Amino acid sequence: MRKKWWIILLLAGFVLFGTVCEVQGQSCTQWAVTASASSEYGSGDWSAKQMLGEPDFYSNYGDDRRAWAPSSQDAGLQWVELGFAEAVYVETVDIYETFNPGSIVKVELIDTMGRWHVIWEGTGGRAATSGARVFSVKNDIVTVPCQRVRITLDTDSVSGWNEIDAVSITGSHSSPWPQAQGEADMELQWASGAKASSQYREDRWTPEQMIGVPDVYPKYGDYDRAWTASTSNGGEEWVELFYDEAVYVRRIDVYETYNPGAIVKVEVIDETGRPHVVWEGSAQAASQESRIFSIENIKVDVPARRVRLVLRTDLVPGFNEIDAVCLIGSHSVVQVSRALDPLQQLASIILRLGRAVERGREENLADSAFLQELEGILSELSNISF
Repeated sequence: MRKKWWIILLLAGFVLFGTVCEVQGQSCTQWAVTASASSEYGSGDWSAKQMLGEPDFYSNYGDDRRAWAPSSQDAGLQWVELGFAEAVYVETVDIYETFNPGSIVKVELIDTMGRWHVIWEGTGGRAATSGARVFSVKNDIVTVPCQRVRITLDTDSVSGWNEIDAVSITGSHSSPWPQAQGEADMELQWASGAKASSQYREDRWTPEQMIGVPDVYPKYGDYDRAWTASTSNGGEEWVELFYDEAVYVRRIDVYETYNPGAIVKVEVIDETGRPHVVWEGSAQAASQESRIFSIENIKVDVPARRVRLVLRTDLVPGFNEIDAVCLIGSHSVVQVSRALDPLQQLASIILRLGRAVERGREENLADSAFLQELEGILSELSNISF
């Protein structure tokens, strides 16, 4: 019995901190069971662990040790990351802000494959409410199960201490999006080998820095744990990534961590060595922040375990750096997007458009007459019999 004390503690922790979703298809709310932050005011009071479990200060308002606060006020960009007991198809994220609310500028979900998905992004500024608030973010974007949430704050945008008491997610084990069914068959691989047309140094910024999971992202800047070419603005460069298993490629995620936007072509190379273009476009400087450049494969129907990226470094000023490249695919030739019945795809589009209209109405993102017209169109589409 003594050997199983840790199991009892773990179960007790789930009861105290996180509601576990037990009923298939039924939405439930979970509270965070793990928490970390870019900084924290103390190791106990005002630490990241104060966000664990249900709110213990909300709906009170003020500076309280039972909420998380960064190490200093007006400290620029800060982040907190919360983990939950079970991965679910997330419907909403609720953030309990209890002091100087309004500094949140981005909310991301992290799926079970380690991929990051932005579900809301905005500009920080003091909230309209004069007290504590629940900042509720609806997810009408991410269609895969997620178990972690990352919240970015611009603490300069709202003066004083910006404090968070708790964070919850609400969702279910059954996907409300038809196109997400079958995602479980997908296999995620990180590169096990890499080479490049050039490299900045022999010991740092080498192609090998792209092997494995990201170790720079979501940070942005010139880090030697990412690959970059021998010179900036040098013209055409390429990198090639190798993976352990050949799969029918569904998607390729490129983690760009410095001066993104230089990629102009993405290819997969099949088992016979033939290259197949998955995507081709123009280089264009992106915003000065790290990003995941995701390329959906709707062209190539052969197994592959190699990916080749071509960059035009002369079209995006500065060193263009890549931290990691993720290959997502399956061993089955039938890919999810192509296996869907067209009516399922239409139903999914109607569902997501409806959620977008609802969000637009709630957040006053568009003219009310325009939203009413959209709702009428959606209603007509929903009533069509095929």
